[in-house]
Amino acid sequence: MLEAMGNYIQAVWHSTLMTRLVHAILAAAVFEALILLSRSWLTKAFKRVLARDLHRDATMRVLRRRVVLGVPLLLRQGILIATGLLVMLRYLGFQTGAELVPVGLALVLIGLVAFRNALADAAAGYLIIYDDLFSVGDRITVGDTTGEVVQMGLRATQLLTPDGRHVTLPNRRVRGVTNHTRAKTEGAQSNR
Repeated sequence: MLEAMGNYIQAVWHSTLMTRLVHAILAAAVFEALILLSRSWLTKAFKRVLARDLHRDATMRVLRRRVVLGVPLLLRQGILIATGLLVMLRYLGFQTGAELVPVGLALVLIGLVAFRNALADAAAGYLIIYDDLFSVGDRITVGDTTGEVVQMGLRATQLLTPDGRHVTLPNRRVRGVTNHTRAKTEGAQSNR
């Protein structure tokens, strides 16, 4: 094993190492430019969605912006970095297709299976915040539970019921929401 590794390092060292390093650095620069350009594009794409909450207080606007724009930016950056690393390793002479890609795909699949409920909660929480169904301070009804939203996150929503109980609802189970606060506000605005 060590002898094979030593032979590999010698072969790379005696080959066109400088050319390979230059190619790897250029690939890294291209992927960094793609990260910057795609950030600008995503920010423009979500501008209209984020403009919906200009009437809210600054704290809720920042929270919504972090989630609505932050999640796609994080996913995009992870995908581009992983692809860039594979390309750079390929330029340096590693056989990425035969060894790394199947292992990476297996790890992703295991992660999806192991964390499916957490991922379902996160996806549902993202859509709740993206669609702006309710926010902290709103009085809502979900199923047979009515209360004021005291905390929102990607995984769960916490309600304070009229009898003083704190109820935590996993976001994947938040369906059929009635927002009593917005119904009153929208009705008052339409009567003007």
